[in-house]
Amino acid sequence: MLMRYEKVFATLIKYGFEDILSHPPFNKFFPQTNLLVPSRGGKKVSQFTRYERIRMVCEELGTTFIKFAQIASNRPDLLPDELLEELEKLQDRAPTVPLEAIRETLNLELPRPMDELLEYFDEVPLASASMAQVHRARLNGGREVVLKIQRPGIRELIAADLAILKHVVSIIEAYFPQYQVYQPRELVKMFEKSITEELSFRMEADNLLHFQEMFHDNNDVYIPKLYRELSTDNLLCMEYVEGYKITDLQHLKDFNITGPELALKGIGLYFEQIFDHGFFHADPHPGNIFVLPDGKIAFLDFGMVGSVIERDKILFAQLLLAMYDQDVEGLKKAILKFSTGLNKEKERELEYDIIYFLRQYTQVALEDIDGNEVMRGLNALFFDYKIKIPANLLLLLKALVIIEGVGLKLNPQYDIIANIGPFVKRLLAKRFNPQRLQQEIARSVEETTTLVQELPQDIKEIIQKVKEGKLHIEFEHKGLMPFADSLSQSINRLSFALLVVAIILGSSLIVVAKVPPLVYHIPLVGIIGYGISAVLTLGLLIKLKKSSKRP
Repeated sequence: MLMRYEKVFATLIKYGFEDILSHPPFNKFFPQTNLLVPSRGGKKVSQFTRYERIRMVCEELGTTFIKFAQIASNRPDLLPDELLEELEKLQDRAPTVPLEAIRETLNLELPRPMDELLEYFDEVPLASASMAQVHRARLNGGREVVLKIQRPGIRELIAADLAILKHVVSIIEAYFPQYQVYQPRELVKMFEKSITEELSFRMEADNLLHFQEMFHDNNDVYIPKLYRELSTDNLLCMEYVEGYKITDLQHLKDFNITGPELALKGIGLYFEQIFDHGFFHADPHPGNIFVLPDGKIAFLDFGMVGSVIERDKILFAQLLLAMYDQDVEGLKKAILKFSTGLNKEKERELEYDIIYFLRQYTQVALEDIDGNEVMRGLNALFFDYKIKIPANLLLLLKALVIIEGVGLKLNPQYDIIANIGPFVKRLLAKRFNPQRLQQEIARSVEETTTLVQELPQDIKEIIQKVKEGKLHIEFEHKGLMPFADSLSQSINRLSFALLVVAIILGSSLIVVAKVPPLVYHIPLVGIIGYGISAVLTLGLLIKLKKSSKRP
């Protein structure tokens, strides 16, 4: 762990982040940071932007930090656009694992030694990423498979790096309040959840089986077979799919399939995942979508998937339709439903920014609109107004940008909005289906009944807390000071008036009782009381007249 800390801090210094390490508590360990300025590609590191240097740090620190940066790039609501662009450049590549280590892992994970289960094992990997390496093999009996093998020691490395990230975040929160706007704790929490899921190949296997179930009666889709008995947390064994990447138009000519046909079919299937099933492939780049000789579309690699609940599907559909119709008010409402609450002034500012955002596309043909540019514009709105978007919806927006790029490679005239339209309209129409409305009404009645049933118990608990002195109420007032001053003034005047009334009543009782000494048969104390009350009343009337003239 200590060596890893040294590596992290040395890399920060190397790429010019001495300003961070010069602050406490780092300066206790790194008092001298005036090191020689290193170079990168013949260019001094100091000549790169801060965001470029952040990307370089992640690249040099490897697996965990690359993955963290890639996941953070899905949060445009938390990070500025310039940083997102740099993080998106990170590629998940890694040197190949030595063959001896791969064989050792296979022998540990397989139920029997690999030589007893495999007729053939290709020593040259099909792919080598930071977390796993993929090899082609053949099982006894001739079934062609691919083996996705987790890199040895990757769990320990990620656990150590997660501990470092959490420690660094706690220091940032304590000493660097200017970075709180990026919500580092939330980013690390989101990353930990994501990386933990990705480390579990059993979860990826479950995702694959779920896709098989989703498309079991769809003749246009092929999901590779999973060999569950040969799969573990660290090893995934699935059927090898023979075909070509969806964008490999040169070879796909042999299948008599045109690019526009593929765009409609393949991307239509992707929209079906989102709007019909609410469960989608979150990394739909061309290497994960193959076309088979019989024209079926095969989806591969289910390590990164997303889910969309019905409410968010409808919200997302409304956002897309508002963009398509250039509907400023509709787009504002859709965006505000994601926000934690903007005041009226901020809402007006947002409306003007949306008008400017949409105006950029009013004179542009739909096929000429760059999906990445649209995403950058939306991301800027999310970040500027601190509009927090559910992580899965951000994943979906990013996946749609990737899928649009695939569509444009297949057909330069491809229009994602026009093609997504039928799915969106069908979803919105389903919302007003009589049967659905009946279900929603029944659910509302059930929730109301539950509320009424639970209300007496809730009231009882509140009263019990009051009796025990455990009820705490947080109250924040805004603009109440003038009202409080006015109320205090009124109470003072009322008290003054009551005092005058008391003196008059007391004096009257003395006069009626003929209490001596008497002056002209009238008690002297009563006369004095009437005099005092008259003076006080006159003073009160003067004050009231003056206050009534104030604005």
